[in-house]
Amino acid sequence: MRRHLIKVIGVCCILLASVRVNSEPPADTRDSIQRRRPVAIVPILQGQQLAVANRDSGTVSVIDLAERKVVHEALIGQRLSDLCATNDPDRLLATDEAAHQLIVLRITPTKCIVERRIDVAPFPVSVRMQSDGTRAFVASLWSRTLSTVDLAADVGAAKPVKLLHLPFAPREQLVIESRESDRANARESVRLVVADSFGSKLAVINPSEPTMESVREFPAHAIRSLRLHPKKRRLLVTHQMLSRLAHTTFDDVHWGSLMVNCFRSLELADVLDPKADLLKHSSLDYLGGPERGAGDPNDFVINQDGIQAIVLAGTDELIVDDGNHGYTRRLKLGSGPTAIALSLDGAQAYVTNTLSDSVTIVQLAEPRVLAKIELGPQPEETSVDRGERLFHNARLSHDRWFSCASCHVDGHTNGLPNDNMTDGSFGTPKRVPTLRGSADTAPYAWNGRFATLSEQIRHSVKSTMQGDALGDQEVADLEAYLRTLPPPPPVGGESKDAITRGAALFQQLDCKSCHAGPALTSPQIVDVKLRDEQGTSEFNPPSLRGVSQNGPYFHDGRAATLDAVFTRFRHQLDRELSTEELRDLIAFLNSL
Repeated sequence: MRRHLIKVIGVCCILLASVRVNSEPPADTRDSIQRRRPVAIVPILQGQQLAVANRDSGTVSVIDLAERKVVHEALIGQRLSDLCATNDPDRLLATDEAAHQLIVLRITPTKCIVERRIDVAPFPVSVRMQSDGTRAFVASLWSRTLSTVDLAADVGAAKPVKLLHLPFAPREQLVIESRESDRANARESVRLVVADSFGSKLAVINPSEPTMESVREFPAHAIRSLRLHPKKRRLLVTHQMLSRLAHTTFDDVHWGSLMVNCFRSLELADVLDPKADLLKHSSLDYLGGPERGAGDPNDFVINQDGIQAIVLAGTDELIVDDGNHGYTRRLKLGSGPTAIALSLDGAQAYVTNTLSDSVTIVQLAEPRVLAKIELGPQPEETSVDRGERLFHNARLSHDRWFSCASCHVDGHTNGLPNDNMTDGSFGTPKRVPTLRGSADTAPYAWNGRFATLSEQIRHSVKSTMQGDALGDQEVADLEAYLRTLPPPPPVGGESKDAITRGAALFQQLDCKSCHAGPALTSPQIVDVKLRDEQGTSEFNPPSLRGVSQNGPYFHDGRAATLDAVFTRFRHQLDRELSTEELRDLIAFLNSL
């Protein structure tokens, strides 16, 4: 079954997509008791209503702003991840992360109708549209792919989608359009800026080919929003920065030296020019301060008057600035706020509260909350629900600087080193590991110091986050949530024959002595011949499930790629591998 799934995902990543038509209106599910988990919001019908994409229920809720209530809800997919307006006021685009589709929706005051389902690369998480409505761009997380969809193509066209594979897992993206002129003619130029979902990379893509013009890094992780300034040619970004030089001591957490929550402005010309210094003309606003941290900045808006409003997902707040970079005003929102959208006149903002299934309406000038709209009746809360809320709550850390999700973005990893002293040593930063699939990979920590997941949770909150000790129920809830996180899926696209040969080589080289069983790990501590700053070379082998998504590699991230693990560091090899053997071994690892 697992090999079949791997094969299917790989084929999906390399084949061009097809278009399907669904003219039947979806069922109304408004009165059902279910978790919705809203993740995207768009004003519709001349700003009279809001369309809200719900992740867990696969529905779109439509809110009437005059009545301030949900007027209908339609089931359109399995796991919705984004929603985007089009140049047609009666149509929206949505992405379905589970069905691997782009969905074209037609909106009326009383219905939300699926017009087309377009297969794209697996795990789509965001969609943006070219202003003329001819193309949509879909970023797919785990398959690391950008799909350029020709929306003008006839239904049933053979090649409506072009795929571009990326060197990182993407999420946020932004379409940049400009007019270029020369002596002969004028033409429109379209570029796409795509951000690393977990780490620090920004790519500039020419979607016409499509080709990648540049991939650069800047000091950031958890990039959660990209927008253009309404009046200046500047790219605005929310993100976090984890310092390699700081430690998880009380002082470094208290003064914001460890985790910085940021609102950054980049000169757009520097972003688009691969030879320019990305940071030379940039500016950076630090959000929050001692005793008032601003954990997990997420989506943001900025209106024509220069008022900026940034969602703080970790503190359940909206932080508002009038253009003077003070960020002193905060408004309380619902639990786990994520997406935000402006009203058509820019006077109000609408925020999705993902973990409390609601939408908050905010007035931006003289900021205040105008209303909170519930999306529907809720089922009884479970331990997993409480654990998800705790995982994303910055109150677990001292002064609310960061949450568990700050380092373990989407339950995964930002790939960065952090000196959290979990291994009992000081001055030996270790790479943040993924928590996906970690429930059955005991023991925990790089030196295997903790026998159970609950021990690791208690220590992380108390020592790494410098927070208050958790109660038994809170620990149980966090553990219950972590146990729901599957390992990262493989990137896919590898040859079946190469995978088979690589699997045989994996056995011949005795890799299974450390990476065995269903979890592809071992409870033993192994000397990997690579020492940390204190001279330790014995570490707990990580699971190889989803290893293609887990770079950089080793305890300190010294190997940037899987190739480097075997070529530069010759990890646990007693002989040289041929070019063909190395290719096959990596194909096998990439399939796990």
